[in-house]
Amino acid sequence: MYLRQESYDAKYPKVRVIKEQKNFGLQQYVLYDPLETIIEQSSQYPKYQQIFLLEDQRFQFFYFEITKDVEVTITYQDVQKLIAQKIAQINQTSKEAFLFSVIDEVKVNGRPQKFLVGKKGEISCRVTLVYLNRTTLLSFNDVYGDVFNQKQITILPKHFYTVEYLKKHLKISSCLLLSIEEMLTEVIQIEDGKYHKIESINLGINTLMQMYKDNGITKYRYKDAEEIEENPYAKGLVVKTLQFYAKLLCKRLEEMGMGGTTVFLISPIIQNIHFMEIFNETYTQRFTSYIVPLHIPDNIETYGKQRELDDIDALIYLNTFQLVKKEGLGL
Repeated sequence: MYLRQESYDAKYPKVRVIKEQKNFGLQQYVLYDPLETIIEQSSQYPKYQQIFLLEDQRFQFFYFEITKDVEVTITYQDVQKLIAQKIAQINQTSKEAFLFSVIDEVKVNGRPQKFLVGKKGEISCRVTLVYLNRTTLLSFNDVYGDVFNQKQITILPKHFYTVEYLKKHLKISSCLLLSIEEMLTEVIQIEDGKYHKIESINLGINTLMQMYKDNGITKYRYKDAEEIEENPYAKGLVVKTLQFYAKLLCKRLEEMGMGGTTVFLISPIIQNIHFMEIFNETYTQRFTSYIVPLHIPDNIETYGKQRELDDIDALIYLNTFQLVKKEGLGL
């Protein structure tokens, strides 16, 4: 298995790769190549399962709420027909390519259920249709022909299973998922468990590091909190730099109409105690909400290694995939 997790930026692409081999377990490394090159490289390993966790901006999400009385037990074919009807509706207006569907929020006679198949009575559920944008699809098809005929290839939005984890395990249905990466900050607004808006802000970790450089405190970028506390002058500059960055980031969120709810933050920068304190304080003052650093959960298998915070999306996906295999597929 190869799992490739994209950090999208037109000028500075980055892909985290997790490779699984029978005798070596999970290995990981980073590539700085555009997606087109990564796809071409993946074609050289046809015997491996190829998983692509791509930036969510490459996808479109459509939702349908369904409520109906069903007198006869629902079959798998019934569910497929239902999904096909919704796909046909979307295809009338969208030029993107249907990728996969999810049925959740299933209730039968008012009671939550895991699956829809085999149920009857008063049924309610939500159908999510995920589409891949045509430009990305063409990049895959240029290498693989019709990529949808390649059973070894899985293409997913990078944060999709992280959003599902927040919703199902932490009972969080509305929030901002903020991913501060090297070059950009990706912002996903979730409302009622749905993707509502996806944006990017040109304020990544490298922007903050440039601010450190401009203020003459570059050597403090990797020092721990105790070392910074020992130098009051340096601490003052660090705090002012972080405050400026945090205010700028909050201002951009406000301009996009995306503040005002709890933020779940994914980024290596959450290890910076001063940053978390200042960002949380700044965000709380502006929006009366707060920041939650999203560490790798204790109940997530890390496969025998200490994992970096950037790996959380991949780990949640792998854990979910293993759980689905263990329990069996169902709708």
